[in-house]
Amino acid sequence: MARKSLDSVLIEKVKADWRTGAFSQKDLSDKHKISKGAVNKLCKGMDQDMKDIVTAGIAYNQGLINQNERIVTAVTDVVDEAASRMEWLNKAALRNVEQAMAFSCEYQQDFKHRADTVLKAREAIFGKTPETAIQINNTPAEDKTHTMSADAITLIGQVRGT
Repeated sequence: MARKSLDSVLIEKVKADWRTGAFSQKDLSDKHKISKGAVNKLCKGMDQDMKDIVTAGIAYNQGLINQNERIVTAVTDVVDEAASRMEWLNKAALRNVEQAMAFSCEYQQDFKHRADTVLKAREAIFGKTPETAIQINNTPAEDKTHTMSADAITLIGQVRGT
């Protein structure tokens, strides 16, 4: 019997379900009416990287479940606005890095400014790491040295794709 090929929509549904972490491969096989082998092949090596988002979504919904419609609407509006601002900030930070990387560096100070731009973009997108916060709090006011950290050099390489 010839093997039936799966359409791209079904493949994406299986992969999306797998990433949530809410289903076993057997569950997906039953849900989508495909073989366990097909599910295994589709999910092999794929992380269930959406588990935290699912957990946060459940907590969000549970927090609103007993609230009146006005509260639900108010919270939803605030969350949507904050998410929209974060999306704008992320795009702006990435544009800033791309523009900084487009210019050639002639002096050490140029590399310092570029590294600072990359680090500020990373902080804008991912937030400050505990190491950054500690470093900022422990930096004496008179410290005016201009050296690039290993993190800055690594980030420049990542942005350049090297």
